[in-house]
Amino acid sequence: MTDCASPIAETGLGRVRGVALEDGLVFRGIRYARDPLGDLRFAPPAEPEPWSAVRSAEEFGPAVPQTIDLGRREMFGLPDYVTSEVGSLTLNVWTPAVDDARRPVLVWIHGGAFSWGSGSDPVYDGHRLSTRRDVVVVTINYRLGALGFLALPGVPGSGNVGLLDQLAALRWVRRNIAGFGGDSDNVTIFGQSAGAVSIAAHLAAPPSRGLFHRAIMQSGSGEMVLSAEEASTRAAEFARLLGTVPEDLERLRTIPVEDLLTAQERFDAIMEERGELAAFLPVIDGMLLSERPLDAVSAGRGAPVPLLLGSTRDEARLFTELLPGPEPSEEDLLALLSDHRDPTAARSGYAALDERTAPRDLFAAILGDRLFAAPTERLAVAHARAGHPTWRYEFRYRSPIRDGALGACHSLDIPFVFDLLETDAARRFAGSHAPAALAERIGAGWVALARTGIADWPPFDPESRRTLLLDEHSAPVDDPYGARRALWPEQEQQGPPAPDSVSTAARFA
Repeated sequence: MTDCASPIAETGLGRVRGVALEDGLVFRGIRYARDPLGDLRFAPPAEPEPWSAVRSAEEFGPAVPQTIDLGRREMFGLPDYVTSEVGSLTLNVWTPAVDDARRPVLVWIHGGAFSWGSGSDPVYDGHRLSTRRDVVVVTINYRLGALGFLALPGVPGSGNVGLLDQLAALRWVRRNIAGFGGDSDNVTIFGQSAGAVSIAAHLAAPPSRGLFHRAIMQSGSGEMVLSAEEASTRAAEFARLLGTVPEDLERLRTIPVEDLLTAQERFDAIMEERGELAAFLPVIDGMLLSERPLDAVSAGRGAPVPLLLGSTRDEARLFTELLPGPEPSEEDLLALLSDHRDPTAARSGYAALDERTAPRDLFAAILGDRLFAAPTERLAVAHARAGHPTWRYEFRYRSPIRDGALGACHSLDIPFVFDLLETDAARRFAGSHAPAALAERIGAGWVALARTGIADWPPFDPESRRTLLLDEHSAPVDDPYGARRALWPEQEQQGPPAPDSVSTAARFA
């Protein structure tokens, strides 16, 4: 243990100096990989060079290069990130103390549609979670957008280098977290949205095996991946925006990052106009991923770790209420239901389940099921049937913001997980009187899984489909999705969503 005013931790590459908080410590901006410049752009991460003098870990590193995140502005009222390719592949560690306590470690993988985000975001501040629960919390940066997920021919790992960054960070944790009071044999990966999709990928990826011991997925899917063929097609189209081809790796590695981001903005708009869910997603590349994560888990090839997963009750209201986009019409609603035998009957079924029945509200309910609730249910069933411990939840607390129009929308659970309800950002999103008891309930459940491998409510199984409903008064119930699941298309109740219906929905996501 070092002087609390100037805490120093040992890593395998050198010592780092953090910051003593009122209670607990934080080490910011620790490099886990070299700067992805020159030959390292679009390439797998490389380990940093060791250092001799104590290196400062008092300030966050920059975010990875990315386009402007309008959602972050609207949701939390936060300024745009400072970004750079230099010094961006970093992680941050919150710990109660630098000692030999061997605390559970929780590694957060942020969301942002694989195009935006940073582990330094104040929305993911790990201080309270760490000190109140006596755990070590790690947040990470990883490459995003074209820099992280552009599939280029002949480049090992290309198309998934963002996931490989996450793997490099997990390897850093395995080698070094004992120096920060953590237990390298008890690591939980947890994440939301694209972070949860990443976790599904790690469940299926053989190189990820052994780097984590439990997993928590918030609003994710085991189905959001691109085939190698689709990824190649998108890479060619993106390269044309830059006046080049995917094979011209030398040019792509020397194009100024600002030009890459300008092209990415144009490409995002093109993909959105086509109704694609996201411009960049993990790729079934035959190396890291050989199949969709859902298929790997269903076949018993997923990581045999305890899994806690869930979604929010009104996921898509974030997209229909808060983010810019077209107003869904009755025609859009029926088009979204076009893969039902009777779209009008399906519309009526959804209307009977919700007090709000305008096309906008029903569109959000159906979209939320398609993108989040149904994929979560399928993965939970697959993981449980494979014989692995599984826990399911649904977050139901509804934000009072905008006269309640947001409901229990996508991302609303984040400030509860990190116990940050008193921050200005959380109040802007969750309201001024969000229930602290719900944050306490979520924190207890998440950390119970991380500490023991067993969540503190009854597990999920494919027969009872027991699910914890998280609200001001939380309780586990059997099969809360029964009525809604009956309204899902037949192929969506057991198999993947129909591609055309997902594309239609994605125009509004």
